[in-house]
Formats: sequence, structure tokens, C-alpha cells
Amino acid sequence: MLIRSWKNATIWGILLWVMIFVEVSILMFLPFLEGKEGWQSVIHLVILPFLVLFCIYMYSKGGYTNVHEGFLLGVYFLIIGTVLDLAITIPLFVKSFTFYTQWDLWLGFLEVIAFSSLSGMCFSKK
Repeated sequence: MLIRSWKNATIWGILLWVMIFVEVSILMFLPFLEGKEGWQSVIHLVILPFLVLFCIYMYSKGGYTNVHEGFLLGVYFLIIGTVLDLAITIPLFVKSFTFYTQWDLWLGFLEVIAFSSLSGMCFSKK
């Protein structure tokens, strides 16, 4: 089974990217985390699963998902996020493709896929 609603998945994928962008921006400017990129990354990696679970839950309100659809949604969310990063984050803020060499970014990608798949299992029809 493919993704049931591409439109809905696209909307929630874009909203996930926006929520991550806002969350990371807030973490960057918190005075007690200023200059502590490692801690910013750790906090982000703790918050990220909740954002992913929220988006998958909101997507699945129109019907049940399963592990397969959750996995596909995670991959689709990563594609959407990558396109938005290439169009917005890198040219306007980072200005370097070394953005994609950061360990926390790749760990975040794994989290998105893992928690999307897990949420697909949790939100499936029993």
C-alpha cells in the first residue's frame, strides 16, 4: 500500500519541516545554550520524535496507518525536508553544503524514519 493521501502527507511533511526549523531556531538563540551546539543537538534529537509522532498522528486522523505506510511517510517527509533545506535553509542561512555532513542531521533522519514506522504501528487498526 502506498501513501493514502499525498496531499495530506505533503501538508504534514511541510509542517514538520517548519516545526523543526522553528524549534532549532529557538534552541540556537536560547541564552543558556549559546555556543553549546552539542547540547542543542541533543535537545533537538529528544524533541524530534514528538514532532514526528504529532505529524503522523494528525495525518492518520483520516484513517489508520500501518508500519509500511509509516515508513513511507517518514521517507516522504525526509524528501520534503531535503527539498526545503536545499531551497531555503542552505541558500539563505547555512550557505554551505557541509550542512549535510553533520552527525546530528543524519541521526535525525534515522529518527524520522524509525518513529514514523513506529507510529504507523501504534496508530494501526487493532
